[in-house]
Amino acid sequence: MDFRKLTVKELLDNPDTAAVIKELAPQLLKYPIKLLGKKKCGEIFDKVVATGIVPEVIAKEAEARINLSLIHISEPTRLGMIS
Repeated sequence: MDFRKLTVKELLDNPDTAAVIKELAPQLLKYPIKLLGKKKCGEIFDKVVATGIVPEVIAKEAEARINLSLIHISEPTRLGMIS
């Protein structure tokens, strides 16, 4: 699974990925992000970087850490499918 393809709702419903946002970009949580639940994270992150709400370097770090978190979450599922 890729961070940029997740919906905002999926991102915030996952405790691991939500924790990354809370740590690196807490300013995003003061906006009504839940209203954007069906929007893709890639689209939202592009907008918040373009408007200066989140610096690009922070957005890239958040994206990398969330993608890593998603790999760890999906790995047991993938391994279960193989066996």
